[in-house]
Amino acid sequence: MKYIEIGVIAFIVSYILTPYMARVGEKQNMMDMPGYRKIHEEAIPNLGGIVIFFGFLLSLLFVVPIEGQVKALLIGGIIILLLGVVDDIVDLSPKHKFIIQMLPALIVIIYNSDLINSFIVNQLKIFDLLGYLLYPVLIFWIVGVTNSINIIDGLDGLACGVSIIALITFLILGLRQNFETLNFISIALAGSMLAFLRFNFYPAKIFLGDSGSTFAGFMLSSVGALWVLNINSGNVFFIFIPVIILALPIVDTLFAIWRRYRGHHPIFQADKGHLHHRLLARGISHKNVVFILWGISAICSVIALVLVL
Repeated sequence: MKYIEIGVIAFIVSYILTPYMARVGEKQNMMDMPGYRKIHEEAIPNLGGIVIFFGFLLSLLFVVPIEGQVKALLIGGIIILLLGVVDDIVDLSPKHKFIIQMLPALIVIIYNSDLINSFIVNQLKIFDLLGYLLYPVLIFWIVGVTNSINIIDGLDGLACGVSIIALITFLILGLRQNFETLNFISIALAGSMLAFLRFNFYPAKIFLGDSGSTFAGFMLSSVGALWVLNINSGNVFFIFIPVIILALPIVDTLFAIWRRYRGHHPIFQADKGHLHHRLLARGISHKNVVFILWGISAICSVIALVLVL
């Protein structure tokens, strides 16, 4: 029953708040302007991160105590959100953002250090001391996925829809293992983003902005990591389940890095070579490209569910 309450509250708060924040964005000139890499031709408010955060936060406040893992994730999420809001306003250097994003990743990792050590000892014992490389791997995972959701946020509703699909998948996996805290996080964010999608889908009236896409990416990466650390299956292969669920943004990001490296361009330099750009260039409509990529994301999630269930 708690899950339904959280999801409904998150949806209602986000649905009510989104039009209001869109008007605030217009009045305060907090807009995403058209440009070389942008698909949209008009300025669009980019305060979506604030919307989904408050839908997410209020749904949890009304139903569950803010303590333990929820508290650690909220502290890290607030840092990511504020960093994204600042970036939406002043356009921070990608390198500086990447460094600052390590702080919330460290907060989640330090809080869960006992869980990580237990996982290393019980699940990675065949690797001996090399198992402790899991710590830097987790930092790289959280920061990497945080940015990968940001990177695919190039079409109306794309990143929002992919995030919802992944969150629902993690919720199904969490329900099977009775991971209550992770389930609260998943349903709260999914409910908030589902309502927001009503206004974010083509033609969008409001964007996630860097604040929204990185907040969603941070929560997804954290939930994925904690799902692996909590599961007690004895199957090391389960480490790759979150990678399969989030394969679309991860693969697109890796190809972007490789493309820029091969072309002797800065790794952090934005371009128009992403998968959604290439599909648009083939003459596929905006909506259909989003549907295609949602479909790919859903297929990845189904594969992950089949492998686990």
